[in-house]
Amino acid sequence: MNGLIEFIGRFHPVLVHLPIGFLLLALVFQWLSGKEKYAGILPATKIAFLLGMVSALLSCVTGWSLSSGGEYDEDTLSFHKWMGISVAAISIVGYLLVARPNTFLKRTISLITFLLIIITGHLGGTLTHGEGFLTKGISIKSGDSSKLTRKNIANVQEAQVFADIIQPVLHDKCGGCHSATKQKGGLRLDGKEWILKGGKDGQVFLSGNADASELYKRVIMDPLEEKHMPPKGKPQLTEQEVNLLHWWINSNAGFEKKVKEVTQPAQIMPALLAMQSAAVTVKKAAIPDSAVEKISQDVLDTLRKAGIIVLPVAVNSNYLLANFVSIPKPDDTKVGLLRLIKKQLVWLTLSGVSISPASWKTIADCANLTRLHIDHSNITDDGLKSFSTLKHLQYLNLVATQISSQGVQSLKSLPELENVFLGQTSVKTNDFIVLQKMLPKVMLDSGNYHMEFIATDTQVVKASPVKK
Repeated sequence: MNGLIEFIGRFHPVLVHLPIGFLLLALVFQWLSGKEKYAGILPATKIAFLLGMVSALLSCVTGWSLSSGGEYDEDTLSFHKWMGISVAAISIVGYLLVARPNTFLKRTISLITFLLIIITGHLGGTLTHGEGFLTKGISIKSGDSSKLTRKNIANVQEAQVFADIIQPVLHDKCGGCHSATKQKGGLRLDGKEWILKGGKDGQVFLSGNADASELYKRVIMDPLEEKHMPPKGKPQLTEQEVNLLHWWINSNAGFEKKVKEVTQPAQIMPALLAMQSAAVTVKKAAIPDSAVEKISQDVLDTLRKAGIIVLPVAVNSNYLLANFVSIPKPDDTKVGLLRLIKKQLVWLTLSGVSISPASWKTIADCANLTRLHIDHSNITDDGLKSFSTLKHLQYLNLVATQISSQGVQSLKSLPELENVFLGQTSVKTNDFIVLQKMLPKVMLDSGNYHMEFIATDTQVVKASPVKK
C-alpha cells in the first residue's frame, strides 16, 4: 500500500503546474468576457475553470501522497496543504459562478483565487527549493544578506572551519533538499546536531574518515549514478569545494576548530588562500592605484615549482599574493625569487622563516607590499629599519619575533600603516604608551598571550605575565 501511495505522489510535480496555468487563464478570460467585445469567450472561460478545478483536485490527492514520505518541514507543509485545498475549493466556486453577471462577489472570488495561487505556489517552491528561493536574487542585489552569507575572511587561519568554510558550501549546494524546510532521505545538513544524527540510512559523517562518510562519497560519485549528490540538474560542488569537504572530515576538524588548529596539507593551501583572497573586500588603498604589467607564465611556473603559492589578490588584477606556507624551511635562494615579482607583490606571508639580512632587504625592495606576515621569524630591529621603503604597507604581523620598541619606532615613516601585531615580542608593556604616541594612527596589538601546543592538536590561550 505504501508503494502505491508513493507512486501516486510522484505525479504531483507533473500535475501541480496545471491548475496554475488553467486557473490564471480562466481569470484572464473572465475579465475579458466582461467586455462586450470579448463576450464570445465565456464558454472558453467555463472550460478553463473546469480544467483548473479538476487538475487542482488531482494535485491535492497526489500532493497528499507525496507528503506522506515525511521529508518536509511540518509547518510549511501543512500551510501548503491547506492553501492547495483552498485553491481547489475556490476553483469549484469560480466554475459555478462563470455564467453569472460580473458582480462584486464574482470579482472578489477571482481576486482571492489569484492570491491563493500565488501563496500556494510560493510555499511549494519553498518546499522544493528551500527557504527564500523566490527572493534570493532580489535580496543579493539589494545588499540584504542571510545568516549564511559568506563573510569576509581577512585571515583564513582565524576562520572557523565548519561555520565559515564548510557550512556555506552545504547551504548553497545541499540546502535545497537537506534543510529545515525539506529533509530528503530524512537528512538535514544545516547544523552540527543534524549532521551527526544522519538520515534514514544511518550516519553520513565519520570524523577522520572522509572516504567512508556518505556525505563525501555521494559528491564524488559518477554524476550519472542515481545516488550522486547534488542530483543531476542541481548546482554541483566545485573541485575546490570537494577538496575542502574531504579535508574537513579527514582532519578531524569537527565543528568548533579554527583553521589554524587543524593540519593543513600542502595541497589544500591553495584552496584556503584562494578563498581568503576572494572573500576579502579590497579597499582602494590595499592595491596601488598605478597599473602594473602582468607576470609571465614562465615566472609563475618558476615560483610555483619552488613551492611558493602565488595567486592574484583580486579579479582582473595583476597584483599578487605570495605564501611560503608549503615550504618547510624557506632559504635565501627561494626568498630571492621574490625579485621576479617585486612590482606585482602586495601581500606576502613568510611566517616562521629564518633568513639572512640580505633576504630581508630583498623583501624591502618589494615596494608595493601592503600586507606582510613575518611572525615567528628571525627578523631583527635592523631588518625592520630597512622596511622604510615600504610606503604602501598597511598591515604588519611581527608576533613571536625579537623585535623591540626601537625597531617599532622605525615604522613611523610608513604613511599608510594601520595595524601592527606585537604579541610575544621584546616590546615591554610600558613601551606601548610611548609607541602609541609616536604612531597615533596605527593600531598596536600587544597580544599578551601565548599559544601552547598539546598532543590533541588543540590550542589553549593563556595570559602571559606582564613584562617589567
